[in-house]
Amino acid sequence: MSNNDPKDSEEERAAETGSQIEDAEIVESTPAPGRAADSRRGPSRIPLVLAVVAILLVLGGLGLGYQYTSGLQVSLQQMDQSLAQAAQQQQQLQAQLGGIESAFQTQKEEIEKQRQALSEQDSKLAQERERLDQQAEEMQQTLESVYSRVGRSSNAWMAAEAGYLMRIANHRLQLERDLPTAIRALQGADARLRDTGDPGWTRVREVLASEIAELEAVKPLDLTGLSARLSGLAGQVGELKMVGLQYTPSQPEAAKAEQGGEERSINTLLKDGWEGFKSVMVIRHRDKPVSAMLAPEQQFFVYENLQLQLQAARLALLKGDQALYTSSLKQAAEWTGEFFDPETSATRAMQAALAELQGVELRPALPDISRSLAALQQRMEQVEAEGAQ
Repeated sequence: MSNNDPKDSEEERAAETGSQIEDAEIVESTPAPGRAADSRRGPSRIPLVLAVVAILLVLGGLGLGYQYTSGLQVSLQQMDQSLAQAAQQQQQLQAQLGGIESAFQTQKEEIEKQRQALSEQDSKLAQERERLDQQAEEMQQTLESVYSRVGRSSNAWMAAEAGYLMRIANHRLQLERDLPTAIRALQGADARLRDTGDPGWTRVREVLASEIAELEAVKPLDLTGLSARLSGLAGQVGELKMVGLQYTPSQPEAAKAEQGGEERSINTLLKDGWEGFKSVMVIRHRDKPVSAMLAPEQQFFVYENLQLQLQAARLALLKGDQALYTSSLKQAAEWTGEFFDPETSATRAMQAALAELQGVELRPALPDISRSLAALQQRMEQVEAEGAQ
């Protein structure tokens, strides 16, 4: 067999291999008993149900996410508009404050000059008042000495004293606007004419009574009270609150307490996320444009300038300058409404006080009390004419 051809051995091996392949095909084509039983069972539906539920959850999450994103975009657009307006107003305020800073020093120097002039004028008025009081005292002593020599029964001397008191009343009223002194002087003149017992002075006394009533009807100006009120308002300027955007945190603890008993779900998670966003960002709607926050140095100039306006109004009050008094209070009221929060009680009280003070008239019209003196002189001329006859 060793002498056989190699080709014969190769044919034998191929025949054996083919027989093995046929046997394997027969084995594979025969179905197993276990597999046949499994193929008769129905397909499982659990994966299909889970897939449908997952798809529904994904679609619900996408819808809620789209709704949340749309609301967030609208809020962000509104915030962008508000911030753009605030930036524009901040530029305008910076330009205005640049002019205020330049005028601040000039106005301060002018007020200092006015204060010095007012002090000099007060000293001059005090000297003039002392001189007039001394002169009145000397004249009173002279009259007393004359009365001691002549006697008080003379109607001429009583009438002369009444005329002197009338002149004092006119002088105090026209030059000093001193209502109480003018009223007392006219009352003294009426008492002198009454003491004469002469009915010929009735007409003069009637005019005196009319003038006294007119003076008593004039409401005196309380300079001390108004000055103290303006000083008090200047001291309250620091309590005013600047207008601007503010961070206002929400109350997350209360919201968590309310949601503690709810079942956790996608809706509650989204709601918690929205509440957390609102606790960080708060959008306020105002009927006026949003004012930008000022830098600390700019806020200092606003507060100081408002105090200077109130001090200028106080100096104008003491000086009797109606124009400067009104303009200073008007400017202070405009700055209070422009730079400070009108919703606070301090700002409302400041605006009400400034509006009330603007209506004060520093130099009200005074009545004419020269008619009684003219009637007295006319009566004295008649008495002299009758004596000459």
